[in-house]
Amino acid sequence: MKHLPGRPTSGSVTPDAFYDTLVTTIEEARAALPAEEASFFNRPMSEPELIEWLCFQAYYEKRAAEFIGRWLADTPELDAFTLLARQVRDEARHYRLLMRALDRRGVPSLDRWKPEPEWEEWIDGWYPSGADTIERVAAHNVTGEIGAANAMLAVKPRLPADVAAAIDKILPDEQFHMRLGRTVLARHCVSDEARERVRHRARRTFELEQAGRAAYNRRMAGLGLSDLDAATPPLA
Repeated sequence: MKHLPGRPTSGSVTPDAFYDTLVTTIEEARAALPAEEASFFNRPMSEPELIEWLCFQAYYEKRAAEFIGRWLADTPELDAFTLLARQVRDEARHYRLLMRALDRRGVPSLDRWKPEPEWEEWIDGWYPSGADTIERVAAHNVTGEIGAANAMLAVKPRLPADVAAAIDKILPDEQFHMRLGRTVLARHCVSDEARERVRHRARRTFELEQAGRAAYNRRMAGLGLSDLDAATPPLA
């Protein structure tokens, strides 16, 4: 697994420059990945995989609404509290949109669907953690949301029209969540000690994300969905 490298900083680095360097480092690390590790979506998407992907996305969005909602009781920064409260609503709306797409395909709930252990470590364990607002936001709103938005853009051309339409409704919110991350770090992550903690959170999130992608591909292989004929056309 590739590791996200750390970059030194000093008290003279501006908040915007720190954020830009953090994001650039994440993007460079993703760009350096082998093609099979860079995305969940390295093959034509069949209907069974579409359902698996929708289940994963719905699980991700529901968990995000839950753990960000729990953060609110421990978010002393008023600006961050207000922004995160809006994000809870967004994540719940995304969950509803994805569940509607699943319901149209005969999957009314996630009751029989179980996440992989790597996903639980990443989404159920790591994202909800963090000593304070900047650590939590660095993991989820910076590293995580950038990865999630990029993944949605990568898979969108392979989706049927109704699911692509749902993604079109979700992506603007993801952009807001990333701006939220930038705003919170710019205002509240200003010391060298805080920036080092944020870099650590970004590095670890990146590692867990890559483990999660490997688990996704392993799951698809176990379901017999990883060796589809390359000539199979994408869903229209």
